[in-house]
Amino acid sequence: MREYITACAAHENAARTRWLLHKIVADREMHARFVNTLARLEYVGVRKILKSRRSERIGIDGLQHILDEAVHALRLKKAALALAGSGDGVLTFADGATLAGNAGESYLQALDRRAEEALLDLPPGERGDANYHLTSAAIEVRAQVFYPIYDECLRLNEVGFSVAAISKDEDRHLEEMAVGLDRTLPDWRPRLEAVLAAEEALYARFLAAVETALQRSGSHGVVSNR
Repeated sequence: MREYITACAAHENAARTRWLLHKIVADREMHARFVNTLARLEYVGVRKILKSRRSERIGIDGLQHILDEAVHALRLKKAALALAGSGDGVLTFADGATLAGNAGESYLQALDRRAEEALLDLPPGERGDANYHLTSAAIEVRAQVFYPIYDECLRLNEVGFSVAAISKDEDRHLEEMAVGLDRTLPDWRPRLEAVLAAEEALYARFLAAVETALQRSGSHGVVSNR
């Protein structure tokens, strides 16, 4: 899996992410909405795991994954509320309470569909668990690139919170997905590589939506975090 993380980190989307995050973190209101977007994505991840996995296939690692993602959503929601201060603009996950939140959710939904397409040759009863491992692996590769960049940006801007613990959890999840793929999909590598290629394009579309949301919000009026 490490080679996929290295390739993702070298892609132009990673540099684009860094540039965007520095702009977002410099504007406290926009930052609060963006953190709320991240919380929404973690919540959607929980929802998708619950829908995709049958009870007879879930062990303690699966339960831990669900719990971890829910905790991530809660931590990020609390961080968004703290950034928002006395305002109530991030109380829900509505699109207006996020920064391109609908686009973020569409990114996850489209990625899930790409994984489904990569598994059409499998018997229907085997696709749910395979899809869970394939989609989760692609998302965890992205997380292993995104969260370290974001944590560095938070430190440089002295924001006052960290996502290092989330990044550590996602690293463990990726290892678990590798084990799960070996067990459920002996030929997982070409399938994952196809999904990862699609993920880069879908993630670029999400970044474009974030850029557009920033422009519409007039983010040139920067509010300092300090």
